[in-house]
Amino acid sequence: MTPAIVNRLPLRKFLSLSFLAAATFAVAAIPQSASAQSKISGAGISKVGRDTRKLTISASGGTSATGTIQFIHNSPAGLTRFRGQVTCVSANGGSIRVTGTIDKGETATGALLDGKAFGFTINTSSSPQTFSLPNFGEVSAIAPCSGGRGDSVPVTEDGFKLQ
Repeated sequence: MTPAIVNRLPLRKFLSLSFLAAATFAVAAIPQSASAQSKISGAGISKVGRDTRKLTISASGGTSATGTIQFIHNSPAGLTRFRGQVTCVSANGGSIRVTGTIDKGETATGALLDGKAFGFTINTSSSPQTFSLPNFGEVSAIAPCSGGRGDSVPVTEDGFKLQ
C-alpha cells in the first residue's frame, strides 16, 4: 500500500492569508495617539449670542508638531486675539489637543499674550464640531498636547479637517 500524498499548500496559504487579515485589522483598529503623525487644518467660526469666535489652524505632527494658529474672540467686552506657532498635536479619534506659543496677541482687557503658551481642544467628530476656549499661561505651566479649557463652543460656520 502506498501512502497518500497530501498537498499542504492550500493549508499554508489559508493560514498565511488569515494571519495577514488579522494583522491588517489590528493595525486599523489602533486609534491615533500623540505619537502618531496627525494633520489638522481649517477654520471654525462660532457665533453664539453676541460673541463671535474664530479659530484658524494648519498644523501637522505629533509631539514635535509644526504649524500656525490664529484665534479671534469679538465680544461686548472687547476683542481678544492672537497668532502663534503650534508645537504639539495629539489626536485620539476625532478629539485633537493642540498646544504652542503665542507670537503676538492681547486680551480684551489689554493684557499682552506675547510669548505665552496656549492650548485648545478641537472635536471634529461631533455634530456640530466644537472647539474649546483657549488655555493661556506661562510656557512652563501648559504641558505639551494638554489641550484647552473644559468649556467649548459649537462651530456654526466652516469647520476643521483631520487627516
